[in-house]
Amino acid sequence: MMKFDSTKTPLRDLLQDIRKGTIQLPDFQRGWVWDDDHIRDLLVSLARSFPIGAVMLLETGGEVRFQTRPVEGIEPADLEEEDPESLILDGQQRLTTLTQVLQLKTPVQTHNGRGKKMKLFYYWNIEKALQPGADLLDAIVAVDERRQQYGQFHRDVTLDLSTRERECLAMHFPCNAMFDAMAWMVDLSKLN
Repeated sequence: MMKFDSTKTPLRDLLQDIRKGTIQLPDFQRGWVWDDDHIRDLLVSLARSFPIGAVMLLETGGEVRFQTRPVEGIEPADLEEEDPESLILDGQQRLTTLTQVLQLKTPVQTHNGRGKKMKLFYYWNIEKALQPGADLLDAIVAVDERRQQYGQFHRDVTLDLSTRERECLAMHFPCNAMFDAMAWMVDLSKLN
């Protein structure tokens, strides 16, 4: 007997289940393809509490068994569970993006609109985000895998967020600290 269920699972729980491996992808799903612009747009929608669409999961078990794989960015060796309890049928691009940006401590391996590959960490510029009438898209900052931004011709470092102290002094909150914000806030109060 098939049963459909519509539940409201907190985002944090979904992303933790993806990271543990209890939620994975069926192998027939295409790979993750979102570029930097899509990632930024999704973060703004999330920050504004806009609906970001439904997610459809398929409970595993039963007669039909699919080959599975973790979402991009999660290594099979890092999974706590080999056999998933659910498979992502719809919402893969959004869930993969949010897992990589909000949960993982490694850079997001994405690309720009011209297809150039990039490894980025995402931050919120707190001062810009809190300005009245701020365009939150302008408050999202992406830095390279060394957590730095460069000026023209890649010569001068214009923003260095390579340490917690530098993040706090620059008032840039790392997106991958979203679910552990208190530790960052304690450091911010000490340093800034």
